[in-house]
Amino acid sequence: MINQVKTESFSSPTDSDLHNCDFHSKLEKRQVEICQFLIQIVNQWSPEKVLDEFEQIFVYLNCTENPTINQALNRILIDQSQSIFSATLKQSFYILINNWTINKKQEYVEALFKRIDSANYQEQRISPSVNLLRKWTYNFLQSQDYQDICHYALQSQSQWINRYQSYLLSTQINRSQSQAQHQVTINLAKQIKDKYNFDLAMYVARSQSPGTQLQTLSNPTQLGDEAINLIKKTISTERVFSYAHQADIFLEQTQNYNYREFKEGFLNYLMLHVSSQYPANQIREKLQNKLEKFDSQHNYKTVTKSYISKTCKQLIRLLTTENTKSPSTPFFLLVERGNYLTLVFLLLKIVLISKSAQIYLECCIANLIQYYENYEEKECQHFIKFLEVFNLVFTLFTTNVQYHLVNLENNLSNEESSTELDTYRLFCQFKGPDLRHANLRSLNLSNADLKGANLRETDLQGMDLIQVDLRLANLSSANLSGATLNEAKLLIANLNHTDLSDASLVKTDLRRADLQSANLTHASLTSAKLGHANLKNANLSTANLMAASLNSANLSDANLSHANLECANLKGANLTGANLSYANLRGANLSGVNLRGANLSYADLRRVNLSQVNLDSAYLRGANLYRANISRSSLKQTNLIKVNLSGVNLSSSELQEANLSSTYLRHTNFTQANLSDANLSHADLTRANLIYANLSNTNLSYTSIRHAELNQANLSNANLTGANLFGSHLNQANLEGVTFEYCSGLPNLLKHQLGVDQFDLDSDTFMEQFVD
Repeated sequence: MINQVKTESFSSPTDSDLHNCDFHSKLEKRQVEICQFLIQIVNQWSPEKVLDEFEQIFVYLNCTENPTINQALNRILIDQSQSIFSATLKQSFYILINNWTINKKQEYVEALFKRIDSANYQEQRISPSVNLLRKWTYNFLQSQDYQDICHYALQSQSQWINRYQSYLLSTQINRSQSQAQHQVTINLAKQIKDKYNFDLAMYVARSQSPGTQLQTLSNPTQLGDEAINLIKKTISTERVFSYAHQADIFLEQTQNYNYREFKEGFLNYLMLHVSSQYPANQIREKLQNKLEKFDSQHNYKTVTKSYISKTCKQLIRLLTTENTKSPSTPFFLLVERGNYLTLVFLLLKIVLISKSAQIYLECCIANLIQYYENYEEKECQHFIKFLEVFNLVFTLFTTNVQYHLVNLENNLSNEESSTELDTYRLFCQFKGPDLRHANLRSLNLSNADLKGANLRETDLQGMDLIQVDLRLANLSSANLSGATLNEAKLLIANLNHTDLSDASLVKTDLRRADLQSANLTHASLTSAKLGHANLKNANLSTANLMAASLNSANLSDANLSHANLECANLKGANLTGANLSYANLRGANLSGVNLRGANLSYADLRRVNLSQVNLDSAYLRGANLYRANISRSSLKQTNLIKVNLSGVNLSSSELQEANLSSTYLRHTNFTQANLSDANLSHADLTRANLIYANLSNTNLSYTSIRHAELNQANLSNANLTGANLFGSHLNQANLEGVTFEYCSGLPNLLKHQLGVDQFDLDSDTFMEQFVD
């Protein structure tokens, strides 16, 4: 019923003057003025005030707030255009009813009918215009149009299809016979969509606030708590596949193709990243057959926008309703099996190729709604779920609000599971300007407000961008080499694959920014804020990060060779597999850092805090760790050959199977450390503290362990061949299975206990090697 009564075509006026098109157009403009005014006030005023104004306009010809509305209505009355008046009144009713229904204010719809029905239309006034107005309003209240309005309003609370009015209005946009009605219908549809868009953004924002209960929030979808997870999954998928970018690339690559080549490429574009399993394989086959047969007579002509638009509409029909009345086979295949996202993303990819196809798509959706409208809500749950997913995804991609997915925890992989997405938070804001094709070189952008701006792939090389506000902006693959961005705001900005080589980013705020695979070679990031930023695979070689804040940043597989990280805060950062060779880390805070598999060869780590750090399988050859704190850290299978660990605190650390051969370990604290199966051959452990240390199966051959504390250490099955234990304490140590061959410096009591009386070695030469 709704699609029949909301925006029907106007009846043809009987007045002879209306045969003049210009005259008719002027009347329609007055109708639009009145309807636009009502759209404005119903969104801004209280319902009570709107009711009063509606009555004043259509019963008393007295618009209290806008005199031009009185003039417009008076002109319609003077010109005896009763048909235009009736159409205006009809649209006005629907504007109020639709708004209050959407906002769940049904009581004001009922109040509207009571107010209009109870007015005294027989009372005569001095003004002929007012008397004529009352007559026409009374006549309208006796018409079938008004009965349809009443019937629609009564159904609006219970009929599920009314949640999707914006799509039903799309059918009327195509059928409209007058520009006035066309404009009013567009405005009504936009109003509904804007309301949904705003409510969704508010729901997302409030649901992310600490302590907020989702059950108490106003959720514009019918998806319940699942809505947030679906948004996260959609944004996560877009980050990986970048649908809009793929569409741009496809259009650019195919602009000189003939039509057959375009259709072949179109199929591959649509099915990229789509599963090859059933039913997706069946969908591909149907799409292929449709594309091969459609307009094949034009196969060898150069593809044009017209061909592209026609092709997109054909595929939309195939995926929704081919006969405009009932669902198509592909639609049934995907929806009935719950593959909602697959279908929605296919439709989205089509619309991204031809923006004009979106209105056609909405008409097809409206046809599907009309097919299901006679079913009870419980009988078409699959279809309703599709509508909700479609509505949500298209709102995310085609409106003026952009959503950002930000990781609140570090150490997560780039391919998020549904569980891992729980650690991400959604941020939303209005989209900034699209400046991709703008000439910005002649502009002074210092201190400019470019929040949310789209600057993807823009050339900003060497530009002065001091203190510019680029929060949530898209700068992926942009050229910012040599640019000056000191003290700029780049929070949550997208800098994926951006060239920032030689750029100045002193004191720049890059918290939670996406800098994956960005080029920051030789960039100046002194005192920059990079907390929780994603720098996976970024190139930061020779960059200056002195005193920078990188707490909880993701630097996995990043290149930081020769970088200056002196006094930087890297607490809790993920440096798995990172290259930190020759890096300066003096005075840096690395507590809780994940350095698993990292290359720290020849890095300067003097006096660095590495407590509770994961250094498993890391490479530290030649690194300087003088007096560093590595207590309670994990260094399993770590390469520490010839590393200077003198005076380092390694108490309670895990060093199983670590390679410490020829390493400097003088005065090192290994209290309760686990060194089982480690290689310490030829190492210098003079005056080291190994009390309670686990040295079982450890290779200590030819090691200097002079004056060391080994009390209660576990040396079971250790290899001490050629080791020098002069002056060391082994009270209550576990020496079961120890190899003491050629060992020197053993206390006489221990020799006697072991039954060892002589050692076959050149003691003078041996002792000279280990002089303190």
